[in-house]
Amino acid sequence: MLFTGTKPNYNKEFSLSFGDYVELHNGTDNTSKERSVGAIALFPVGNTTGSWQFWCFGSRSYVRRSTWTKMVTTDVVTRTMNNFALQDPLLALPVPALPVPGAEQPNDQVAAADSQPADADDEEMPDLAEGYSDDEDDDEDGDEATDQAVPSRRSARIAAGTNPPERFTLATKVREDKHEGTVNAVNAELSQLFTEMEALKPVREVPKDAEVLNGMMIVVEKFLANGEHDKWKGRLVADGRSQDRALYPNKSSPTLSIHSLFTVLAFYAGLTGYLMSKVDIKGAFVQTPMTGPPIYLRLNQKIAANVINLYPAYTVFLQPDGSLLTEMLKAMYGCVQASSLWFALLMKLLLSQGYVASEVDRCVLRRASGGMIFCIMIYVDDLLIFASKVETERIRNFLTVAFTTITMSIANSISYLGMQLSWKDTKFTVDMDFYLEQVLKDWQHVAMRSGPGLRDTFKIDEASKLLAEKPRQLFHSTVARLLYLAKRVRTDTITVISFLCTRVTRATEQDQAKLERLLGYLKRTKKQKLYIGGMSNRQLMAFIDAAFALHFDSKSHTGVLIVIGGVVVYISSRKQKCIAKSPTEAELVGLTDNIGLVELFHEFISFLFGKPIPTPIIYQDSTSVISLVTRGGGITRTKHMRARVNLGKECFDEKRAIVVYCNTKKMRADGVSKVLEGKDYEEFSSFVQGIHMP
Repeated sequence: MLFTGTKPNYNKEFSLSFGDYVELHNGTDNTSKERSVGAIALFPVGNTTGSWQFWCFGSRSYVRRSTWTKMVTTDVVTRTMNNFALQDPLLALPVPALPVPGAEQPNDQVAAADSQPADADDEEMPDLAEGYSDDEDDDEDGDEATDQAVPSRRSARIAAGTNPPERFTLATKVREDKHEGTVNAVNAELSQLFTEMEALKPVREVPKDAEVLNGMMIVVEKFLANGEHDKWKGRLVADGRSQDRALYPNKSSPTLSIHSLFTVLAFYAGLTGYLMSKVDIKGAFVQTPMTGPPIYLRLNQKIAANVINLYPAYTVFLQPDGSLLTEMLKAMYGCVQASSLWFALLMKLLLSQGYVASEVDRCVLRRASGGMIFCIMIYVDDLLIFASKVETERIRNFLTVAFTTITMSIANSISYLGMQLSWKDTKFTVDMDFYLEQVLKDWQHVAMRSGPGLRDTFKIDEASKLLAEKPRQLFHSTVARLLYLAKRVRTDTITVISFLCTRVTRATEQDQAKLERLLGYLKRTKKQKLYIGGMSNRQLMAFIDAAFALHFDSKSHTGVLIVIGGVVVYISSRKQKCIAKSPTEAELVGLTDNIGLVELFHEFISFLFGKPIPTPIIYQDSTSVISLVTRGGGITRTKHMRARVNLGKECFDEKRAIVVYCNTKKMRADGVSKVLEGKDYEEFSSFVQGIHMP
């Protein structure tokens, strides 16, 4: 109060003491994901929001939060903390002294240096492959653990004056024959940060209450969607987990949605006079000025050693432990506010150039000129552009002026968001062949199958044996990778994948057999692609279907398929959130859950055309549901269902959409509400993959 003029808040500053157990509030995204995490209180930060520093159980890291709930410190919490101390994975290995350029060295060290070969830089570079393991669970095997020394506690290391070993963090395994590529990637990243972008400035010390984040170097080998090597990329990332999210209310930024991309592709597929181009903006985040109080980044000894190799003059800034303190002048990757700052900077530039952002998807921008419509789509720092030759050159010029270094590729075949987009003969071909090959590598033994699943796929055998942990983890990761594939180019498998997603935490041998059948089908059809043709008209149609009590817990399943001008641009297959008491209720839930989605598509497509398109048509195969949402009446057993009836009736009364009866045999969404077989599945697959256009 005396020094800041701010009245202390007892609930913030004084309600906790060191060692108290609390639940930190992480917010909610309206899913079943946990909304809080356990932590131990350490000390108050002293900022205006009353934040405290905590040690988080989940991430085993220090975090800063301003909202929490104090809990009782039970014996379970005490035992957990004791176990963490006994299982500390950091070994008490001494850290070798960092040689200082220009300093006098002992004779034996000088002699050793003189004997190094000409390419000694590779030896000075830390082994980037250390710390990586193809099987991270090997240390759990009892036979191996008995031969290893028991790690010492952190308090013992502090008393001995030793530091834990420092490592580069990898996002991919680095092979020895590619070692030179990783060295060059790290040096290029450091040169960019300290010289080209002037994003980091070394300092000797930081203010007492300043926020200091740890830096991590990530090196990855990037591939194009067709499997060809793209480049080695190094990225210095700030560990923003300790930042207090409450200080940055606008910390998120949007990214391009896949269905927006497919809708734009359908819009341009049949048009002429346009070029397709992709722009990659070098060091996007670190071109964005940092705002707010200064934030500092600590580079560990190994990263600091590489900095000193490039900039010997920075030796005077080295700390006693060999680390290097720097001030962030630009928004570093990993900071919680970095993505928001970058998106705001890019949007400001594009809006100033006459582009207008869609209210439905802020990452899609358009500009009309001379009877043509130009479009820019944003996914972080990768832009996909459809424009005339003159406009494409104009975009290149103003982006170069703003960001200095950009890479623009103009072609009819472009790798974007992990997909290979090929534009030819008024249609786009989208494939992820290389990605699918990588998924199938772990399942070479599976036999080829004629279809992804059987009609009884959703049935569960409770007597089936649970998978062991390692097979279950492989099951889980494979399902996640196939979901990524199904949401993009293999939409014909989305129904089976949606079921397997419900089984990842308790997978059984029966579930594994279902997964292997799906993999066998993908193995047989691994060259199948997604085709997106041009729009034949501007009519938006939505097919919404539901399968009653399809799941083991009696919940129903909704399938949605949205078509514009005869082209499928959206497909989903989801388990309903509530239990319906009848097929009519299941259809009503499916319809009303997706009315808003149809309206958003109508608004988005109208934005692309620059004028309103015809009223969307929703096809429904339940006459009772159509009667409820158009004429009203009926017996609604709960207020919840009555609200859904009135929601649908309001929409159709106001002519925001038209609901039309569709015979079940012609219901296009039938294949995403249940698993089809034989000829029915082949017709469904051909339609959603764009092989057969109506």
